[in-house]
Amino acid sequence: MKHAVTLAKPGAAKLKALLDLLDENETLPEDTLWSYALKAKALASQEKDLQSYSMGALAQARAYLRWDNVDSARAIIEPELAKYNAENPALRKIYFELAQTRFGIIGNNSNYKAGMPFVYDVMRKAEFYKDSIVVANCMNTLAAWNYDMDFVTESRTWDYKALSYTNPDDPRFYSQLIGIYNTIGDNYRWIRNTDSATYFIDKAIALCKKTEKLYWLSSAMQRKSTIYLVKKDYPKAEQAILEALRIIQLVEGKAPQLEKLMVQAAIYEHWGQLDKAIKILNEGLAFDKSFKRSSHASKSSSSTDLTEVFYNQELAKCYKLKGHFKQYSATLEKIIDGKDLVYKANSADALAELETKYEVQKKEATIARQKLNLAKAAYFLWASVIFVVLGAIIIWLIFRDFRRKQRIKMLRLQEEEKRLSTKAVADAEESERKRIAADLHDNLGAQLSFIKRNVNYIIDQPHGFNQSDEKKYLEYVKDIAQNAIIDLRETIWVLNKDEVTVQEFADKLKSYLRQQLLDKDMIRWEFHENIAQSWMLTSGHVMHLFRIVQEIVSNAIKHSEGDHIHIEFNSCSAGTYQLTIADNGTGFKIDQQYDGHYGMENIQNRAKEIDAEFIVTSEPGSGTRVMINKGQNNSNELFNSAATTSNFTK
Repeated sequence: MKHAVTLAKPGAAKLKALLDLLDENETLPEDTLWSYALKAKALASQEKDLQSYSMGALAQARAYLRWDNVDSARAIIEPELAKYNAENPALRKIYFELAQTRFGIIGNNSNYKAGMPFVYDVMRKAEFYKDSIVVANCMNTLAAWNYDMDFVTESRTWDYKALSYTNPDDPRFYSQLIGIYNTIGDNYRWIRNTDSATYFIDKAIALCKKTEKLYWLSSAMQRKSTIYLVKKDYPKAEQAILEALRIIQLVEGKAPQLEKLMVQAAIYEHWGQLDKAIKILNEGLAFDKSFKRSSHASKSSSSTDLTEVFYNQELAKCYKLKGHFKQYSATLEKIIDGKDLVYKANSADALAELETKYEVQKKEATIARQKLNLAKAAYFLWASVIFVVLGAIIIWLIFRDFRRKQRIKMLRLQEEEKRLSTKAVADAEESERKRIAADLHDNLGAQLSFIKRNVNYIIDQPHGFNQSDEKKYLEYVKDIAQNAIIDLRETIWVLNKDEVTVQEFADKLKSYLRQQLLDKDMIRWEFHENIAQSWMLTSGHVMHLFRIVQEIVSNAIKHSEGDHIHIEFNSCSAGTYQLTIADNGTGFKIDQQYDGHYGMENIQNRAKEIDAEFIVTSEPGSGTRVMINKGQNNSNELFNSAATTSNFTK
């Protein structure tokens, strides 16, 4: 792409080549990115191209962020962002680009609470305009910020939401997926789930290599080294951080990498190689100061000083472990001085307030000393009383704060439990809806399709079709339509109830059989029921039993050639029953005709769904007996006097 910039003709063509190159900002060294950003802004000004100028400014702000110069980045982004809005389709893309860069500025300042409303606003707009890439990036930003605030569960929730908006096969989502995988990996590493952390970091590394995003590849390798550090696999941790340093040098040259050097030193510190860790930290800090003096880019002092504080904290730890207490003491002083610089740079108002309080306290101390000289004994007594009172207040405040945190924790647990409960109910309702839809499709759908085919056949009246044939097919249609009406009526009855008593089921089954066999004059049937006590069946359970009875009775009518059907329903105790259907037909050899011939496989599957036993006995010439048994002995049990017994015969 650099070659394309060189070859491009002056004017619009060169400006486009520059913007294409700046779009790959993560692969460019900081100084190179800065230089090309300035060229793009200058050329856009000549061409009077407002949006191209803003894209150049965007690249310039990203260079500032790479240098940790947050204030300069903000000074560029804020006025540019004010020029655009998401409502105008022509301005929407650059608005989202500028807004997402502002996320980075907020993140570098760790001002998450103030920044979250802005992220939510951008995410709402992106969802409205169906920009999945921006939505995923917003959610990943919220995940990263929650992680920084130690809200690990919330962070992981946001990242998995972000994943749902991405497509791993679409190259447009690769950058977002790299960030998401890295954050999820950090979350799992934080909770010591190193296997899951490794899985997601490896996915990020693979995408970085595929897209040749060296800056992010270096970051992912750094994360992998920390996983090895948690696992105490120090050789692999060292290998990973050295690879991260090698890769970042390809992008940023010899620019100091204090964060990565801190990780490297931490590895050697845990490994027991303290001299190595101390050497790396000292050389890195010296090089960083030398680089800042020679670099033309102005750094943000607060960010740099804070990095040095963390850096010196690791160095002090190594000195202490090594027993170099003189150097340890000197480093502690540097840490204190560094924190003072940070507070002075970032909290001028707070410092002024502290200085005012100090002056007031100083005067109060003078007065106290004067009073002490006048009445030392009395002052000591009052001081003791005040000390006791303050101690009691502090203990009370600590206790109140503890109670408050416990209440917050309990509320979060209750909210999570409520969310999981709601989700479980929704999943169950969705599963039941799909099951009912499938059941209606398999039964009513098939019956209506049969009616349609026969009606079409009657309408077409092929050659040789006579009035007798027409009557026969109309009888077919009538029978199937009647069955469809009965099935629909029973289905609606089941759907209107969450649960039914076993007695209600038996009564409904009896009614169903009466309607099903109403016009079968050649078939005699009888129904017996024995119910010891009342208990509840779910609607789904009832639906399965109805379909089983429908299949068995239909087979008996169509295929058995018998003239008698016996149905018996027994229930000895709550949760158990035995449903038996027998005919006196021709019977069949089970081992030859079982596989789907009479729909037995379908019946068996339904029996499994309700956790019931499915038993078939049949021999040629001896009829067929089918039993659905749930929790009772296979042989019919005798019922005590409390059992409800009902018989019906046609």
